[in-house]
Amino acid sequence: MWPNPNYDGHQYQVQLFSIDPLVIVVESFLSKKEIDHLLHLSEHKFKNSKVYSGYKESRYDPDYRISESAKLDRNDKIVRRIENRAQKFQGWRGNNTRLDTPTIQRYYVDGFYSYHYDWDPTLTKGNRATTFMVYLVADCAGGGTNFPYLKQPDDMQWCNIIECTEEGRDGYQGVTFKPKPGLAVYWENFHPNGSGHEGVYHAGLPVKSGVKVGLNIWSWDSAWTRPEGQFSSAT
Repeated sequence: MWPNPNYDGHQYQVQLFSIDPLVIVVESFLSKKEIDHLLHLSEHKFKNSKVYSGYKESRYDPDYRISESAKLDRNDKIVRRIENRAQKFQGWRGNNTRLDTPTIQRYYVDGFYSYHYDWDPTLTKGNRATTFMVYLVADCAGGGTNFPYLKQPDDMQWCNIIECTEEGRDGYQGVTFKPKPGLAVYWENFHPNGSGHEGVYHAGLPVKSGVKVGLNIWSWDSAWTRPEGQFSSAT
């Protein structure tokens, strides 16, 4: 067998969480050394996070989102390696799909991101096709990522990754992924026909104590066009 020239030597474990929408859990997607490097690289780049939508300019809205964001240097060799890993994981998606600049999000006490889609319902041309959400620091209480429309699995083996107890679920419906360093949650934002998938509606729940840091890697499909009659207004 010929060696894979794209293999970077890093090993991770993949678990299929949901078929529709497609949600995949990737344990150990990043190593501790990679996490430490990204934290060091971003340390002096953080700014208040903004809310983005195609129908108006980006804005700071503390009623909707409280966190700090830092875009990573794509010339850094470790960042390039992680981008390549994320791209190879998804497979070939055509010449019109590229990765956006990887962005780190940092949440302190009371930091949160209210319910939203990563795909933008206001756009007619071009949109975010896929999402990687990777936890880097999870020295916190709270701060899970809640998907209210995903079905809570019956298999208790998932309980090391999602909240299973009534106390842990804290009254939230659906599925809440626990912050866990190195863990990635990957999902597809659209149905095969190009319509936005409402099942990937999600929120970053409030951090009750400590700090949470995550990495987002989105792919952008410039060839995507909005199907007729689909989500013509923001949700």
